Amino acid sequence: MDEANRALIETIVKKETFSKEEKAFILERLNEERLEKQKFQKDSSRQTKDYTDEEKHRILQELNEKRIREQHQTEMKRIRFLDKKIYTFGSKKFYKLKEMEREYYLEVETCKNFSSRPAIVSLCYRTFGEMKKREVLLKIEPHSEKIFISKDPIRVYFKPFALEEIHKEAP
Repeated sequence: MDEANRALIETIVKKETFSKEEKAFILERLNEERLEKQKFQKDSSRQTKDYTDEEKHRILQELNEKRIREQHQTEMKRIRFLDKKIYTFGSKKFYKLKEMEREYYLEVETCKNFSSRPAIVSLCYRTFGEMKKREVLLKIEPHSEKIFISKDPIRVYFKPFALEEIHKEAP
């Protein structure tokens, strides 16, 4: 880089508004940097790397662990909603939460979108023939079949709750 370009860069850095020449200079520099980065990425992608047996084993082990974690999460999701009693109010279907101070219900459709990341969800409860909603913070843990609910989204304190199961009769 020559002295004229260096001096121009130092004056541009101090400014908040730019002239047409300065804008053209900035765009030209950015384009050069982009082209250099693309060339470097192309060169690095062409090279093939030979892995040692230890590296191959480590990579396969990591992939296997990832597969096992994903299988466990899908299995816990299946178990979380397996053999749970479904209530129908109007045209909507609900799961009932156990051990809460009131009979709260979760819509079956919203249960498909649960994740370990907290989200605001509507819990429904019945009053004199109508369904009312209450907003709560809800998340699931991959290792637990319970649903974690915080009644106050500002002061977050998650408590675990289970869904009501279908009562099976003993033979």
